[in-house]
Amino acid sequence: MLKHLHVFFLSASLSLACVFSSSAQEISNVQVGYVPEIKRFEVVFDLDSKQKTGVDLNVYVQEHPNGARKQVDASSIHGLNLKGITPGFNYYFQIDAKGLNLPPSEYIFEITPSVLQAKGEFKQPDTTKAVAVIAPEPKKSIQIIQPFEQSFTFASVGISPIAFGGEQSNLTLAGNVGVIRGGYGYSVSVLYGLGGAPSRSYEASNTQISNYTKANSIYKFTKEVKTTRLSIIPSFLLGIKEYLYLRAGIGYGARSLYWAAEEFNYTGTKTGAIWAKNSYASQSGVELEGGLNLMFKRMHISTGINYLGLFKSADSKAFSDAWIAFGINF
Repeated sequence: MLKHLHVFFLSASLSLACVFSSSAQEISNVQVGYVPEIKRFEVVFDLDSKQKTGVDLNVYVQEHPNGARKQVDASSIHGLNLKGITPGFNYYFQIDAKGLNLPPSEYIFEITPSVLQAKGEFKQPDTTKAVAVIAPEPKKSIQIIQPFEQSFTFASVGISPIAFGGEQSNLTLAGNVGVIRGGYGYSVSVLYGLGGAPSRSYEASNTQISNYTKANSIYKFTKEVKTTRLSIIPSFLLGIKEYLYLRAGIGYGARSLYWAAEEFNYTGTKTGAIWAKNSYASQSGVELEGGLNLMFKRMHISTGINYLGLFKSADSKAFSDAWIAFGINF
């Protein structure tokens, strides 16, 4: 409690320390401070007594050193009812400075069970002098996480309709689930291609099968392709508005491209069909994601663009796709 007493005044402390109490009561360890921000005096004191019954205390304020004196009205005392005070330590209360027109160091306070007579008139404020107060320029602060008062869980499901720099032979589903806690949140995005990988034993560059070794046989690529897709991305959300959050994440992703080919003998007769994985256009490893989450009452919309190929080799091609999902907040 004492840490709130910003300034101590010698005149007040001496005066209060010398105040005596009637009969068996004694007021001691009095400390007074003035808090200009709230324009109040703060008072701490101990009440010693051999009797256990309560005592009514009065507070008087006097102009230093022997000026006008008046009793502090109970409505100006905050934090403690001075009626029926029992013996104890560290009693604390505040006194409004309203109506006191002198500097804080020119007042003396008295706490006593006795009733003192008021005397004189307090000095009136000098209104002939104009005082200009220049308020300090407020410090500008940048608040990264906004204090939005909302908290909920969301889930959304959609598709990835667009692939940049690569073909997708099958529908890719997209999902985004997470939580919002005020101005930030967390989520997990999942992309999954519905098509499975074909049975194959060949690898292809972007132009030919690199490990085809059959004698008396040739192959020819058809236009048939298959792709697989998997992505799992944890992400962080940052609120811009209560209905708009930016999302960024990093996780694991994989995308594979397969080419179909037909085999022929040297007479031109078809002898079979094979699949080869196009290693140039297939990637797996670290995947990045960026997107937006929009909220309209209980409706939730998640969008994202994913990039796979952050650490790709020189003889391979990065892959990227975009997705959108719709869901609810609950």
